[in-house]
Formats: sequence, structure tokens, C-alpha cells
Amino acid sequence: MNFVHRWNGDYFGLFYNDALYTKDGRHVGYRRRHEVVSLKGLYLGEVKNHRLITRTANVGKRSIGGVPMLRMAVGTTVTPMNEQPLDLPAGFEDFPEPDTL
Repeated sequence: MNFVHRWNGDYFGLFYNDALYTKDGRHVGYRRRHEVVSLKGLYLGEVKNHRLITRTANVGKRSIGGVPMLRMAVGTTVTPMNEQPLDLPAGFEDFPEPDTL
């Protein structure tokens, strides 16, 4: 289990066996190498420097989706602190907020 933050430092949730869960335990996507895709196969972003970020050129890109898993209880009981925000590199935007997925 690896906790993960958005580029702006906000705690997003965690990866468990390459499945991405929000901080409230909802399964919202999968890690495929360094990219993160939604359950429907839409590009959400990627993992860079152990944080989530979205490459604007890849927004709308499709891939193979996956099967949603049950809500993970761990996401509701463990809340790591936020981290320092990082400057967004050119061609990127912050990863979507958990509530929008």
C-alpha cells in the first residue's frame, strides 16, 4: 500500500496492487506503468516523483478499463498529512480531485 498525493500536495488516497483508491476508500482507477487510467479506461494522469499529475496532451486518451473493486476501509481510517506543493511543469495540470472521480 502506497499513499499518494496530488501535485499541489493534497493527500489523494493510495495505490494497492496498482489499484487507485481515493482517501475515502473508493476505487477509481488503475496504474499502468506510470500512467493512471479510470475504471472506464480514460487517461487520468500519471505518477511522477511519487505524486499524481496530468499531462494535458493526454487528456481524452483511452485505454482498457477495469473492474471496480469494493470500497477499501483503510482509506477512511488513515489520513496522511498534506505535503508541500510543487510548481507545475509546462504541459501539465494538477490531477483531478478525489470528489470529481
